[in-house]
Amino acid sequence: MPALIWARMNSTNYIIWADVFSSGGNEDSSSANYTLQDTIGEAIILSATSTSANYGIKAGFREMYADQYITLSITDTAVELGTLSSSAVKSDSHDMTVATNATNGFNAIVSGATLTSGANTITAMGAMALASALGTEQFGINLVANATPVVGANPSGTAPIGSAADQYNMADLFAFTTGATVATSSSAISSTLFTVSYIANITATTEAGTYTTTLTYAATANF
Repeated sequence: MPALIWARMNSTNYIIWADVFSSGGNEDSSSANYTLQDTIGEAIILSATSTSANYGIKAGFREMYADQYITLSITDTAVELGTLSSSAVKSDSHDMTVATNATNGFNAIVSGATLTSGANTITAMGAMALASALGTEQFGINLVANATPVVGANPSGTAPIGSAADQYNMADLFAFTTGATVATSSSAISSTLFTVSYIANITATTEAGTYTTTLTYAATANF
């Protein structure tokens, strides 16, 4: 009867991603362009990377990893800025959580329009982060803790975690352009809690109306 070897075994309590049966190596894989001989080295499977200035090496014979993943969740899908005023900045926030084991991290982008009421809009703060300025039309966001106004929080979680990106990473400064990267990492991260904060200001002559927008957040892993 032929022997059976499963590529992955699992139960309710464990997963074995791959099994290797080897008598010590001496495998010979070849083509017109290469020859490869493998040797046993599974004693330190899933070991930490050994490095120097010139190399990095992982111990293990055909070392296997769990499936790569990325997750994104948002706790509150409705943000209320209240009645806008030329004499007081209005703000609100919601949480966004990202986790990934992607080797090269992730990027999260925001897409959508500024606050709009019919044909009227509140001017977006643009790609360059700016401070809140009373009496000026402004709509912007950031992903850090702020004192002016008091809103938001810095990214948090068990290290390693992601960070706010570029113009969205400066306290008391806000920006907004559609398609901008707002959160990022360059390597795998644990679950990271981002607080996305919104501000809006208007002038004394800003047209009255009910201003709304719909924004979409998307996270892409860099596998």
